Amino acid sequence: MATLKSYTCSNCAGILMFDSDQEFFDCPFCGTKFNAVDFHDDEIKAQAEESLKKEAFSSAKEKYNLILENDPSNFEALKGLILCEIKAASLESLNTPGIFDSVDIVSLKNLITRLKKQASVKDSAFFDQLMKLIDLSDRLKIYQNSINSLNDENTREEINKSFDEIEARKYEVKKSPNILGPIVALVGIAFLTLGILTGNFDFGLILFVVGIMAAGIIVIIHKEDNAPKPIYNNPINSAWGMRTYLEKQYSENEKAYDTEYKKLTELNLTSKERQPDKAAPEEIKVDNSAADTEHTETVICSKCAGQLYLDKERRVYECRSCGVAYGISLFFGMPMEKALNAMNTGHYGEAQKRFGNVLMVNPSSFDALLGQILCAGSWTRISDIDTADVISGEDWTKISELISDAKLRVAESDREFLEKLEEMIFLLGKICLNNGNVDELNRKVEVLDSISHVYFMAEKLSTDSGGVFMDRTKLLNDIDKLEKETRQLSHDFLAIKRNLINKKTDCILVK
Repeated sequence: MATLKSYTCSNCAGILMFDSDQEFFDCPFCGTKFNAVDFHDDEIKAQAEESLKKEAFSSAKEKYNLILENDPSNFEALKGLILCEIKAASLESLNTPGIFDSVDIVSLKNLITRLKKQASVKDSAFFDQLMKLIDLSDRLKIYQNSINSLNDENTREEINKSFDEIEARKYEVKKSPNILGPIVALVGIAFLTLGILTGNFDFGLILFVVGIMAAGIIVIIHKEDNAPKPIYNNPINSAWGMRTYLEKQYSENEKAYDTEYKKLTELNLTSKERQPDKAAPEEIKVDNSAADTEHTETVICSKCAGQLYLDKERRVYECRSCGVAYGISLFFGMPMEKALNAMNTGHYGEAQKRFGNVLMVNPSSFDALLGQILCAGSWTRISDIDTADVISGEDWTKISELISDAKLRVAESDREFLEKLEEMIFLLGKICLNNGNVDELNRKVEVLDSISHVYFMAEKLSTDSGGVFMDRTKLLNDIDKLEKETRQLSHDFLAIKRNLINKKTDCILVK
């Protein structure tokens, strides 16, 4: 049981008594209702920061999510979730690129992309800067692995052997039979003979001279093309030279990382200064006449599935099984409209709870079930779901569970819609996975290309401390396959989306 606390009503100064498990709080003297999260906001923030410092990341993540339910664009909470993913106790931990070595970069970048969409426009630069820092860290890691691989004697011998082979081929000459001379002579004689036979000796002589001159030019060009010359100019011709070059690249990128980190801390300070002052707890005015009317629907407890009963004053629904209490206003006075308003303003956590309140009265409500599914993906309607959206494995699991539950509740005629929706979101998950893999492969190709003049002829570069070679051509082939698959997935995704929109043109949550 949570600790009982007391607060003062800002309207009449009456004492408000409640615990943190309650869904609503009102003043027993004047009837004014308050949003309970507001009372606990500072407390939750302090707890989240303390958990982060102690590296209790699961606890910190839970509290930051609570803050975001009430304030979806709260910068400190969004930043806190990212630090939890990195497993960093503070932003200062990011001053060394090694902090990212044990992090799944693709999942981290997907998370940052999603949270940036929640953040205010003024704070978006912080998330962009963080992406730059991650890319630099990833590049430094690959450079370091390349340098480490050159510690292996076999790797050095292989690289030196390749450079020796390249050196030996520098002065190879294309071998082709030199038959241009005889051909030129025959052409000239033919022209001269033609002139004599036609009685025009002068014209034949002119053709002979012109033919000789043209042939001479062709011979010169042919010799120029076949003259010995280097295949390419490469200032680096040994494993040692490669190592020196890589160390220089590492040093330059390390300096760039320090510069970008300083920019990140400056953006962090700017965003913190922009955080609004703590507002007074929200007062929710309730129409007393509405609260006093009959409300006879059967209401099911969302926590234990027991039936709820009105108290004597007919203002509170109480569960006699688990003891939780809900204000009657949650179910009376257009709860669906309140859910839609919360969703349209980006308060998906609040909207999901309000859709849950609708389901406590009408467990098979298609709109409320669909609303909960959309909230789990931070979408407002089906038409908003796009192939550029990012969903994590955790998101997919949550959405899949909600869809499975919804299929059990809705009418038979609506199950096909939910099955198609599940298929569409599954395709989106595959697209996200492919895009992440392409991003990772492109970063490897980028590093290969940045030192291509070192080892380009073999199209290989050692990037693993064990001396394993990455084939640049294979990387590009893998990228091409993933991109082709993603294009087909996107085509199928859009076809299902159009089909879903056409099926439910009358539903506000679809189009």
